[in-house]
Amino acid sequence: MTISQAAPDDTSRRPPTRTLPPTAYTDPELYADELREVFDRSWQLAGHVSELEAPGSYVTVQVGEEPVAVIRGHDGELRALSNVCRHRASLILEGSGICRKVMRCPYHAWTYRLDGRLAAAPSARGFNDFDPETVRLPRFRVEVIGGLVWACADDSAPPLRELLGPVAEFIDGLGLENLVVLEREGTNAASGENRQVEDYDENWKILADNYLEDYHVPIAHPALVRLLDVKQTDGDRGRWAEWSSLPMRDKPSKVEAERRYQELARRMPGLPERFERRWGHMCVWPATFFEIYPHHVDTWQLEPLGLGRTRARTMTLVHPEATELDREAIRLCHELQSDVMAEDIEITTRVQKGIRAPSYEAGILNDEWEPSVIAFQTNLRDLLPRIAELEREVAERLAARG
Repeated sequence: MTISQAAPDDTSRRPPTRTLPPTAYTDPELYADELREVFDRSWQLAGHVSELEAPGSYVTVQVGEEPVAVIRGHDGELRALSNVCRHRASLILEGSGICRKVMRCPYHAWTYRLDGRLAAAPSARGFNDFDPETVRLPRFRVEVIGGLVWACADDSAPPLRELLGPVAEFIDGLGLENLVVLEREGTNAASGENRQVEDYDENWKILADNYLEDYHVPIAHPALVRLLDVKQTDGDRGRWAEWSSLPMRDKPSKVEAERRYQELARRMPGLPERFERRWGHMCVWPATFFEIYPHHVDTWQLEPLGLGRTRARTMTLVHPEATELDREAIRLCHELQSDVMAEDIEITTRVQKGIRAPSYEAGILNDEWEPSVIAFQTNLRDLLPRIAELEREVAERLAARG
């Protein structure tokens, strides 16, 4: 759910804002362009500073097509390194955790120092003309803003703070650096992975489009209507990022679990007063989203796996002194959001099927309730010329039909 804005008075006099053409969700050439021009060149959320305090502590993240490990060196420096062994391309690390001395590839035991330099390669004498001193893991950009750790594989991308625009100051004021990552039940103890991972049989843009608007909320999410006043949204937007918030209703819900949640939802220490009984949302290009609750923060990050396949990773940040009642509020909120996500997936699955209909040309976007979708799709059009080609193909096909 994002910023709703009042429609201009002369809306009826302007041509309607059209959605992307349906083939933008099914075209292999455009998908390849998206990986190269959008994800390979953007900043991706890697983790939180609480996971990277000790020397050797690391988190892994997919930055476009590049697997990356963000790791704290023995010198205290935070580095983003390629997570691909230079020998035979095995991934070196998985999830999050601590490398006490070196990074060790599980395939052939090549080991790397925490600055990326090769430390040892078994049976190195068997390699012709091999100089270990020339082998190191490529290094990428890393930035920390408000306790959030980001990585980028593109040297030409703008600095993260510049990309965030007005949202950077908003993040600075949230106090996220004082939170910690919630340990999830069923966490893989070997990898220390504290992300929930879900795969969906849908194009990543269909999931992003759905997140970026409130238009469907009164129809699809009755629990949110009972708990929130979606018409009282405020916020701020730049080209590549935005935030918004909306108030919780005072009227007790008729559903017992929701009513219990309303009773327990209190603002955690350090969170700005504007989140007293309010929910917030934040979106960072291209597909990283934040749910800001009074009692915790969830991140939701989309990773394309194919034209019709998307992985979503969720991380939860909580106050280190959260009480049992706070944790109950978090549990109830997660149960609620699990139901909301199931409702969203039912919708987006219908879109994934309907988008292939030969009769479907393109949709019309609502200026008042879908401004964030308009901004998102405008950015895609600006970065990906292939979309204009697909729109011309649709127009030609319709013209040929008469």
